[in-house]
Amino acid sequence: MLKIKDLQVQYKDFTALNIQGEIDIQGNDIVGIIGANGAGKSTLIKALTNQVAYTGNIEKPKDVAVHLQENPYPNVLTCQTIMEGLLKTTLNKDEKLKSLVAFFNFQNMLKKKVTQLSGGQKQRLTLIMVLYQDALLTCFDEMTAGLDFEARSRLMEKIQEWYSGKNATLLLVTHYFDEIEKLANKLLIIDKGHMIDFGSTKDLFKKYVGYSTIFIEEDYEKLTLPTGIKIVSQKGKQAFSFANKKEEEEAIKALAVLGKKFSISNNSIEIIYLNALSQSKK
Repeated sequence: MLKIKDLQVQYKDFTALNIQGEIDIQGNDIVGIIGANGAGKSTLIKALTNQVAYTGNIEKPKDVAVHLQENPYPNVLTCQTIMEGLLKTTLNKDEKLKSLVAFFNFQNMLKKKVTQLSGGQKQRLTLIMVLYQDALLTCFDEMTAGLDFEARSRLMEKIQEWYSGKNATLLLVTHYFDEIEKLANKLLIIDKGHMIDFGSTKDLFKKYVGYSTIFIEEDYEKLTLPTGIKIVSQKGKQAFSFANKKEEEEAIKALAVLGKKFSISNNSIEIIYLNALSQSKK
């Protein structure tokens, strides 16, 4: 479906992206792309959609749809006029477009101008036009940026529902790890333009964390547990990794005796990311 090999994007003397080796993304893969600001995530999407010059090789489908962070729609036109003009169709005669408008509960927004829409409503307008294309490869670049948790959750549910059972590959650029945990089966980690790792979320969790991890909601008291290895965690928490269920259970018993509040995960994208970065710097 999508192959990327030795991809490089250069802006004069600055290397914005330098992915050495090959990335092979299969049909129906949903790939979360994560990294800090300036890591090269959006540059990768721009290279895939021919918005920037690059060297290397990209094999991709002919039909690629993209959701950009910002979309400068004309302020004087209604949402319906924008949809019909960009999609080259007529809403009243297009059952597919009508179903998407209903799917996103957008009927009452059709006669409004873009300046009258909230952030979430603007995102829905863009998503309707992106999903309408039913492309084999669709790139979403920070599609929930600026939305509150509830609005983000609703959009994620809509995306999950729309693509359920469809033959499509999705690339998700996002700062929200929970979105990737909910949707993605693979992960591409980028740092300062370089690929740190690529693989299934399960394989990368096993590689960088182990069987499971336990988070303790404090970091002022340094803990020692009978099993597990302390690993890199987000600020304000301590994290321990465990090689198997038995080690995890022994640690849970010890934490219960100590009266500590904790949570367990075997799919935390954030803990994969933090420890992948830590190990890459050694």
